[in-house]
Amino acid sequence: MKRIDSNNQCLSLAEIKAYLGNEVSEQDKMVFSNHFETCNLCNEVKDSFSTVNELGVDEDIEDLKEALFETVNQRRNTTRRLFISRIAAGILLPITGAAAFFYWKDTANERLYDENFQAYDIPDMTMRGDGTEEYNNITLPKDLKAAIDHYTAGNYKESIPHFKAYHKIQPENYYANFLHGIAQLEENDLATAIYFLERVRINDTNLYEDATWYLALAHIKNKDKIAAKQMLSELIGNSQFYGEKAKVLKNKL
Repeated sequence: MKRIDSNNQCLSLAEIKAYLGNEVSEQDKMVFSNHFETCNLCNEVKDSFSTVNELGVDEDIEDLKEALFETVNQRRNTTRRLFISRIAAGILLPITGAAAFFYWKDTANERLYDENFQAYDIPDMTMRGDGTEEYNNITLPKDLKAAIDHYTAGNYKESIPHFKAYHKIQPENYYANFLHGIAQLEENDLATAIYFLERVRINDTNLYEDATWYLALAHIKNKDKIAAKQMLSELIGNSQFYGEKAKVLKNKL
């Protein structure tokens, strides 16, 4: 069984079942035990797993589930990019282990996205002798420069209006479209993100692998496992950079 870094990601349901069934090695048992001590969400799921099986899905549990999701959504509207386990620590424990189980199960795709998303790195700007800022030896238009500045600072929401303005002028700049798609992905406009990433994937061979990877993440976030697996399958064995990551992620879907 693959070892899990207890500080970085939640356990899968299969791993929790294996732990409870004493089907893991002594080394993995120690790793999992350490994870349960630091992850309130996985520990709650472990403790409540048998209870959930006994209860089934009755009306009381469904009511708790709906109330929990409403509370989480309210927090998401006011707090940017909180990790699932941190949300769970303040919300799940006071309610019920059964509700924690349903929340944990329902957010599996979002946890996978959080574990695998990394912003695409843009090389630093360079300075010409006359002080004009350039990127790849091309002087940047005002909106594109502002969009990239916000993007590199992690201010995805602020970058989007500038990407949109630049897109009206240069709709076929697929590098800008690629970054625009990633910004929309992080801001949960999945339809727009998928639109731009798909266009880049089809039209720019240099960005094909990158766009395919982020498109897979977009489909995961959109809970479309079939489309995500298709994207990941294209990368497995064909991409030196993304191939192994795509294989690991596909096996988790």
